[in-house]
Amino acid sequence: MPKTSEIALLFPIESQSSIRDKEFLLAAQRLMGDFAPCYDYLEIGSFLGGSLAPFLRDPACTSILSIDERGKTLPDERGALFDYGGITTQSMLDRLHEAGLATTKLTTHDGSIDTLPPSDRRFDLAFIDGEHTDQACFRDFLWALPMMKTDSAVMFHDSSLIYKAIRLIGLLLRKDDRPFAFLKNHDSEMSAIFLGDFSRCPLGRYFETGEDRDDFFAASELSVLEHNIRNRVRSGPSEERLTSVTIDPPKSEKAYY
Repeated sequence: MPKTSEIALLFPIESQSSIRDKEFLLAAQRLMGDFAPCYDYLEIGSFLGGSLAPFLRDPACTSILSIDERGKTLPDERGALFDYGGITTQSMLDRLHEAGLATTKLTTHDGSIDTLPPSDRRFDLAFIDGEHTDQACFRDFLWALPMMKTDSAVMFHDSSLIYKAIRLIGLLLRKDDRPFAFLKNHDSEMSAIFLGDFSRCPLGRYFETGEDRDDFFAASELSVLEHNIRNRVRSGPSEERLTSVTIDPPKSEKAYY
């Protein structure tokens, strides 16, 4: 894996992801590069553009679509609201340009994925990191799935917050008899579903051994419940829900973060 200093160079823009999260993104990037001469990348929830940076730099990545409900206050499963009112497409592009990143292969869509105009574009790799509610994550996957190539991968951030959506996605894929593999990264909030031939490739060459799936689901349920209780206490019975732009990840004894 790249050293911390190398990761800092590859991710020059502040983001809501840890070093371990970034290592997972880079591992997925290497996987794509090894199995295809070129690939296309879809990202849902780009914030300031931090997770776009390594894909903008990668010559094997030929096109990028960034979808984001920019400039809104969004809920999540912790019972809090997160204010992104000052984050616009232009402010993201400004950050990318200030970091010396060309954006010629980047297109953007302001709004949720279900408002995206119909297109024949197909993607090899997707990253879902938008509104952290189970309903929104499941919606994002449902609309993204027809846009993915048969052999592709879909990554998720803040996986413990949207674990119910991930479980439903697994049921959907089983019902459709689609081959897939699920991997939850150890000591990180990243997970991914690998579709088609990618579900059968040697994932251990790129990713560390993942967390046990059932343990991950059980720990996630407990941590989300704890955060809902904590946020209700902090907000008070007669006050609005806690509003913050700083992600406060839930913690558990298993330390998935």
